[in-house]
Amino acid sequence: MRDTILFGDCRDTLKQFDEKARMCVTSPPYYGLRDYGGEDSQIGQEQTPEEFIDELVKVFREVRNVLTDDGTCWVNLGDSYYNYRPGKGQGLVKQTVSNTKQDLPDMCPRRGNKLEGLKEKDLIGIPWMFAFAMRADGWYLRQDIIWHKPNPMPESVRDRCTKSHEYIFLFSKNKKYFYDNEAIKEPAKDWGTRDRTKGKYHNPGTGLSPHSGLSKS
Repeated sequence: MRDTILFGDCRDTLKQFDEKARMCVTSPPYYGLRDYGGEDSQIGQEQTPEEFIDELVKVFREVRNVLTDDGTCWVNLGDSYYNYRPGKGQGLVKQTVSNTKQDLPDMCPRRGNKLEGLKEKDLIGIPWMFAFAMRADGWYLRQDIIWHKPNPMPESVRDRCTKSHEYIFLFSKNKKYFYDNEAIKEPAKDWGTRDRTKGKYHNPGTGLSPHSGLSKS
């Protein structure tokens, strides 16, 4: 199974693994944002957020089966807004500013059914619904990591900020697991000391000017 690419629905290909993996890194389709065409059972086109979360939890049960006991699972998942439009067959232009087709259909389906508890334009909260459902299913929810995007995709909205972050969740199969913290450490920066003997903060040797407006106390 080493260095092997399996093409197909993950709900089928995960069952073909004959070896255990120590880590899974993935980003499933987001809820209701894109129709990739073809299969009616594609993930992300469920009728309700709850059905979407249930389907993801089932997928990650299969992931857990192919992880070693000290394995981890890293999942990137973005949020969705609730846009209710009654009627069947209505569509939205695909949510991208790219001039290329990217092998995607031009239209994405709207939510054609009214969902209780959600109002038009509500942020659904998909990432945390997923995180709590995974925890309830037996995973250890170890961390939420903010993926900050300095240059996010523009959005044609005028009543809120453009989204510039997504979540990455770290899950573990067991309480103790493999994690190489040395591999991701970064050198510490020396910002000097806060010497207030002259009445102002001064950091000699750093090239920084003393702060103004701070008197000796």
